[in-house]
Amino acid sequence: MRIRQHVNPLRADFLEIPLEPLVLPPDRPVEVELGSAEAQFLVERAAEDPSRSYVGVEIRRELVEQSNQRCQRLGLAQVRSVFANISLDLPRLFAPSSVTRFFVNFPDPWWKQRQRKRRVVGEELVEQLFALLVAGGEIHVATDIFDIALDAMAALEGNGRFASLREPWTFLRESRFAARSRRERHCEALGLKVWRLAYRRT
Repeated sequence: MRIRQHVNPLRADFLEIPLEPLVLPPDRPVEVELGSAEAQFLVERAAEDPSRSYVGVEIRRELVEQSNQRCQRLGLAQVRSVFANISLDLPRLFAPSSVTRFFVNFPDPWWKQRQRKRRVVGEELVEQLFALLVAGGEIHVATDIFDIALDAMAALEGNGRFASLREPWTFLRESRFAARSRRERHCEALGLKVWRLAYRRT
């Protein structure tokens, strides 16, 4: 099956996705990956810490179906992917102050100037994530593109309600987690620099 690598989230048919109810155990912390692709990162996070619920939000329906089938085969009931549009649907999926961590791993670069509005991490998204995070909840971003890392850092630093897990305007030296997405492992294999940042909701 051919699956598109890049999908325009502003396309008309992605602006009104009918969402299935997302029912999560009330006694488990929730971690969410935005743009989870085949959910490899979440599968590895579940192996690292099985006591949590993991949700992948992905706009490519085929990948959502594949990753859910795979998690079912692996017996990972605590990992679930949902077909949704990050730009619009997060408040419909998650209650205020309900998510412990958000991960944004290697978001699409959208290089052309006219495509910049499609980039995921900006002021609007950061404001949404603030409302959905528990007090002390975290946002983690990883990318091999310095421009995107700087944009994400500027949005988080400019919000005024997040504190870097290091110093202000400072990248992490390494990931705090053993889990890796497929893209991250590819970058590591090629020796590409990965820019990481992490912020806590104050």
